[in-house]
Amino acid sequence: MDWNKTKTMFIIVFLILDIFLFVQFSRQYSDSKIEQLKEDPSLEDRLKDAEITYNISFPSESIKVQYISAKTKKFTEKEIKELVNQTVTIGPNKTSLFSTFKKPEKLNSSFDPIQLETFISENMLYGNQYKYWEYDKDKNVIIFYQTYEDKQFFKNDSGQLVLILNDKNEVVSYKQTILEKMEKRGGEKALPIMTAIGNLYAKNMIFAKSEVVKAELGYYTLIPQTESQMLVPTWHFVVKHGKVADDLFVNAIDGRVIPKNDKETETGTGTETETLE
Repeated sequence: MDWNKTKTMFIIVFLILDIFLFVQFSRQYSDSKIEQLKEDPSLEDRLKDAEITYNISFPSESIKVQYISAKTKKFTEKEIKELVNQTVTIGPNKTSLFSTFKKPEKLNSSFDPIQLETFISENMLYGNQYKYWEYDKDKNVIIFYQTYEDKQFFKNDSGQLVLILNDKNEVVSYKQTILEKMEKRGGEKALPIMTAIGNLYAKNMIFAKSEVVKAELGYYTLIPQTESQMLVPTWHFVVKHGKVADDLFVNAIDGRVIPKNDKETETGTGTETETLE
């Protein structure tokens, strides 16, 4: 008997047996997981059990999204000459400007977003590229963020316009930054809204008895305040829990939940907001 041949044969037989057993185990494991999934309540049911509601519209078709590359704009002395009745100062790196009105500009007491956007379009450089974000009652400022193709850049210090008010709700000054040279990159299908909500719920970012009142697609950058940025398609949700409204963000491509800032993480909730619309 050739022992070497016999040993090789035994090795081959045992290898085939191991592969067979592994395949059988994998099938049984997969089947058990499928059964578990069948037994688990759906996301809609889990949200319903937690008394989480969503008063939002859902796209009828999948949405194609793209990354955007952008550069921080540097303002020029020639540009600021277009601004009238203002004293304008360009920041040290030329990527920001600060302007004071020679006479405070009165605003409508309702702070209507459409009227505010008209005001900045008429009085600021590239004002038509910004969209209203919020009125910060504590700081007495109104914040706008830049847009691209009607989609807003969320929480982006490099594409921001801030109106500074006095105690009469008059605009006394403003600060401005802006991004330029936008270029689209790649192309993906956006994460479905319900999947994004499910990811927030799984991360305990949405509390029981909350209401999702707004869902919109925009862009978020994870490395702000750089000369070049890559902006990621992002779902923005406004979630109300009692009198508190949270702004929550989910990467619309890979589904990653974007962490809230340190202050919000410590408190576990957002800040009470003014209803302006």
